[in-house]
Amino acid sequence: MIGFVLVAALGMSGGIPAAADTAPVNPNDPRTPVTVSSDPLPTAQHDGVAWQQVVVGNTVYVAGRFTRARPAGAAPGSQTVVRNNIMAYDLTTGALITTFAPSLNAQALTIAAAPDGSRIYVGGDFTSVNGTQVWRVAALNPSTGALIASFRPRVGGQVRAITVTNSAVYVGGNFGTVGTATRTRLAAMRPADGALLGWNPSANLRVNALVASPDSTQIVVGGAFTTLNGSNRPGYGLGRVNATTGASLPFNANNTVRNGGSDSAILSLSSDGTNVYGTGYIFGTGGNLEGGFAARWSDGNIHWVEDCHGDTYGIWASSTAVYTAGHAHYCGNLGGFPETSPRTWHRAVAFSRAATGVMTRDIHGYPSFTGVAAPSVLNWFPDLDTGTASGQNQGPWAVAGNEQYVVMAGEFRNVNGRPQQGLVRFAVRSLAPNRDGPRVSGANFRPTLAYLSPGTVRVRWQANWDRDNTNLTYRIIRNGNIASPAGQVTRESTFWQRPTLEFTDSGLAAGTHSYRIFAVDPLGNETRGDTVTVTVPVGGGGAANTPPSASFTSSAEGLAVAVDGSGSTDADGTIASYAWEFGDGATATGATASHTYAAAGTYTVRLTVTDNGGATSSTTGTVTAGGATPPAGVLAADGFGRNLAAGWGSADTGGAWTLQGSSAYFSVAEGQGRIRMASGGQGPSAFLGGVSLTSTDTTVRVSAAPVGNGSGTYVSVVGRRIDSANRYWAQLKAASSGALTLAVARQAGTQTTLAQANVAGALAAGNQVNVRVQVAGTNPTAIRAKAWHAGAAEPAAWHVQATDNTAALQAPGAVGLGAYISGSTTNTPVVATFDGLEVRAPAAG
Repeated sequence: MIGFVLVAALGMSGGIPAAADTAPVNPNDPRTPVTVSSDPLPTAQHDGVAWQQVVVGNTVYVAGRFTRARPAGAAPGSQTVVRNNIMAYDLTTGALITTFAPSLNAQALTIAAAPDGSRIYVGGDFTSVNGTQVWRVAALNPSTGALIASFRPRVGGQVRAITVTNSAVYVGGNFGTVGTATRTRLAAMRPADGALLGWNPSANLRVNALVASPDSTQIVVGGAFTTLNGSNRPGYGLGRVNATTGASLPFNANNTVRNGGSDSAILSLSSDGTNVYGTGYIFGTGGNLEGGFAARWSDGNIHWVEDCHGDTYGIWASSTAVYTAGHAHYCGNLGGFPETSPRTWHRAVAFSRAATGVMTRDIHGYPSFTGVAAPSVLNWFPDLDTGTASGQNQGPWAVAGNEQYVVMAGEFRNVNGRPQQGLVRFAVRSLAPNRDGPRVSGANFRPTLAYLSPGTVRVRWQANWDRDNTNLTYRIIRNGNIASPAGQVTRESTFWQRPTLEFTDSGLAAGTHSYRIFAVDPLGNETRGDTVTVTVPVGGGGAANTPPSASFTSSAEGLAVAVDGSGSTDADGTIASYAWEFGDGATATGATASHTYAAAGTYTVRLTVTDNGGATSSTTGTVTAGGATPPAGVLAADGFGRNLAAGWGSADTGGAWTLQGSSAYFSVAEGQGRIRMASGGQGPSAFLGGVSLTSTDTTVRVSAAPVGNGSGTYVSVVGRRIDSANRYWAQLKAASSGALTLAVARQAGTQTTLAQANVAGALAAGNQVNVRVQVAGTNPTAIRAKAWHAGAAEPAAWHVQATDNTAALQAPGAVGLGAYISGSTTNTPVVATFDGLEVRAPAAG
């Protein structure tokens, strides 16, 4: 009798997380909602870059920078028609709409529709529509593209965002006037005639995105600004205002997501009626989110955060899933794909609408959202490449849709390896061709065979993967008998988690037998592996081949792991090959191997050895990979992305915080480390003993609420702490008026101020000040510091500097943070806050 046993060797502890697709096992599980198919549908194309799109009924309107459009399937330069920076196509057929062809004389950056679909509003850099002068914003007839002449407000600069209600057209961007009236990057007009409304919030830097609440009473604003209506909490890149008055409203999401300034921003906003969704980027220390977030309209609190590192340009939610456009490369903090080397980009990613887990600590030098609610990463990975039109080497810039289709727009040139430039559609299973099947075939999907004993052969293969299905069925084909597979099994897999499967076939007759594996997705798409043969000896061939014995040792340093399987043995022959599985989808061959993990954790490593007779043996062991090596030059960092009621826990990089004072003084929440001083004269501090250096360059953002009313509120940034009585530090003092003084000082038993200077501006509750202090060298030590308000440019010159050669301080030390309020302070408690801590080695010179 022929029988089989199938074993899924998952290769990592915990198995494969639930991941949705077009045919999930349980579509009602909030972790595994249904997605659209990954099959790209034929769609009209353009010759440039599309920045944004809006779906109105059965029409997709597209805004960007392009001059020509062409049908699906047409090569660049062929079958083209003129479309100057705006176009429309049919959502269900993908065909270009010929009756809508307005002409803009410069790029369009944003596009929106009236709530009833009766008008299309477009904004950007253009100053004429169909030859008629306009001022960077216009209203168009949705059928003909004709300019609606009654709506021609004179916006004095670039328009980057539009959202529309029945009573107002809201615009944001980079402008300072509308007509003769001052409007600082935000304005609203009456739809009927373009008359300027009284709505007048103010953003100090660029506005990128706007979205109105379902009841049209609130507007959420996103961008690069660091204050909105003068506030930075909320108002640091993200805020919520009254839709009539423009007054700021509470928006607690901005305590978690903080992107603003020259090196980070919120890039897009959208709404599904329950949540507002947003995306952001960071490049430097001005922000904390590369990815997307969802916040509730009802209370302004965070619903979830996904930080799949990589700038994220667009986000849109259907009733089942949330889709993003960007270039994600690491979703490990929420159980998704790992970082790779060289880096792999995923430009279209989907998530659950529900919060299904929590974020883990980041180990790649990015800010952490540890403990914040997270969605599930869904198994939807269409492959969009990059284009050159923008000069930024990106793929999709925007995503939108309805309950049947998801549409992406950008500058990509190919989708799933087939030409499709700039625009693409994806459909739900009932409308899709559903032809995108398992990805691995031929020689890359060959099983390995081993004769184990008379009449018995083991078949082993690595699971396949599919762009839009996790549950794949494997048919084991023996001796070419496709009609009657020897066995069949269904297992889950993703491109980064491909378990090893085994099939033991017994009762075989003597002779040569062939095997191959077919992988089939739930829609019937099939890929086939190459055929491999094995010989079953006559009568068992005498003594059966004794299988080898696999064993290995391992060692880890940080995230790097080395393994050695040379201790494996074969009693009646030799070891012919070694195959390693590292538990994160990575594999290797050879008696020894090494691997660097993308994330810290405990992994199951599997070694399979094959002897000269074809028999195999496997063994598994666990390895623990530690924290990642910090980015070049970074010695310590803490984004305070965790929640602790007492104490500060451990920094993202640099080890555990050691407290000076009761742990009750300390807490971590909303991206801040906090020191609470309940009475005058208190001065708690904390330091990172894991850093011990003579030269440090430390930057941190600080604030205090309220500012103490006594003779001073002091915030300290320690650059070298030898012990509790010996240190160099910078001290920012806020007088009761908020006026600021910055000093550098030493403590060698007694405290001595080495230099001090006044700093422009004042500290007020809710505002933040950056403090940077360098402590460099010994005999002498150079100490210098500067301070500047969050959102302003860092000054080139240091405010204060000094040198010192006090003998007790010429040794390596830790870095630290602290706060103090004078004994005359009565408006307690005063809470000092810290975030964005980064410690680097000072630059040479």
